[in-house]
Amino acid sequence: MKTLFSRVLFLVLPLATLAATDATAQVYDVHTSTVNVDKRERPALKVQVEGSAKEARDFWQQFLKDSYNIKIKSGGVLGLGGNKDVMLAKQTPVSSVSGKLLDLYTNVVAPTDSTAEVQVFAAFDNGTTWLDPDKTPSEFAALRTMVQSFAKEYRPHHYKLEVEAAEKQLVEAEKEKARLDKEIKGLAADTVSNLARIQQLREQNVQHAAKIKEDQQKLTQNATETERRKILVQRRRDRLSALDRK
Repeated sequence: MKTLFSRVLFLVLPLATLAATDATAQVYDVHTSTVNVDKRERPALKVQVEGSAKEARDFWQQFLKDSYNIKIKSGGVLGLGGNKDVMLAKQTPVSSVSGKLLDLYTNVVAPTDSTAEVQVFAAFDNGTTWLDPDKTPSEFAALRTMVQSFAKEYRPHHYKLEVEAAEKQLVEAEKEKARLDKEIKGLAADTVSNLARIQQLREQNVQHAAKIKEDQQKLTQNATETERRKILVQRRRDRLSALDRK
């Protein structure tokens, strides 16, 4: 049975590793799709990346600024339901894509808790001509190159953030471990001290109980002796009184 399990595990692990590799590759794969703008489907390039939508959105903005000197910002786009998360660079020069001024749009959504999808689409001639893989193939291909460059640079950025977060968590965990170790040692020392004090108090209680018993016995003896002496004093007073009458 153990041998059979080992053989099955030997076959399954490579497949699982391959599946994980394929899944990661698909995450950063740029593909052509569409987005609904003003009740019409417009060509768009979409790529899914690891991390939150905020992380992807922030890096996309920084990427455009650093690589293309493009400042893109949120503000809502007509025909996209007034979505304030949609980013737009209005009538901006993107020479690597087109010689004309472009309206560059970006929408970032979160398909899952651990991935974000960046949707990029563009138009020129003041929005009358949308970049299309069939009608404007060279411009659309250049836009694809831009999105692919973003995905390529985003991956190490994301992993770097993950490493930094893990390192921070490790430091916090080590600090918590040191605090707990110190607290445990302190409590253990207090416990030893308390047990010693308890033992001391128990011994004192035993001594006190013996002393109380002894004192009670002496008190009984004292009461008897006091009564005897009262009688003796009274007899002597009586004798003295008899002498005085003579």
